[in-house]
Amino acid sequence: MTLLEDPETTAAPSKRESERGKTGWFATVCALVALAAAAVGLFWDFAPQFRPDPLEVIGADVTIAAIEPDVTLEAWLRKARPNDYAPAARELFGREPSKAELALSGHLVYVRIQVDGHKHKDVALSYRVFNARSQMPFDPLGLPDEAASRLRHARLNAPNERSVQLLWIPSLEKEGDTFIRVELTSERGLLAVSDSGTLRSGRLRG
Repeated sequence: MTLLEDPETTAAPSKRESERGKTGWFATVCALVALAAAAVGLFWDFAPQFRPDPLEVIGADVTIAAIEPDVTLEAWLRKARPNDYAPAARELFGREPSKAELALSGHLVYVRIQVDGHKHKDVALSYRVFNARSQMPFDPLGLPDEAASRLRHARLNAPNERSVQLLWIPSLEKEGDTFIRVELTSERGLLAVSDSGTLRSGRLRG
């Protein structure tokens, strides 16, 4: 006597094998995703400078912390670029500067910046000098035009969230009442701006 097999009973093993295959494939994918996430997290722990900005807080601030008079251009270069002073001087002038140019007197400006939500983006710090009475900007004398233009604009590549930058401005001792405006910008536009107090003959008024 021949027994007839139940079709449902016959199909059950193959159905269970298919479900196990799908479950195993899904578990493998989840394990690979978890492994990749752990590897990325470990990389960021060892190299935090490459961690993307969470963009939880987006903002910027700039403040003139102090202005030091009677500082030569050479002294500023040595302080701002201690490890590559000579190349920085040639970069500023586009040639080898003369001793007289390096001996020019001016003002060392300490600028405190705070940047949040702009990690790994180029940020530029620039300054302008204004006549305090007319409120009109002007270019202090003393440097060739190209060097003066490079001085007014400093590009900060991926700056720290909080840092102090050093700017140098040609002497304002013979310019009457003036003030300095610093601006922080990115490719999106102006981020922050700050004015100094009034300088009279190159000295901050009390």
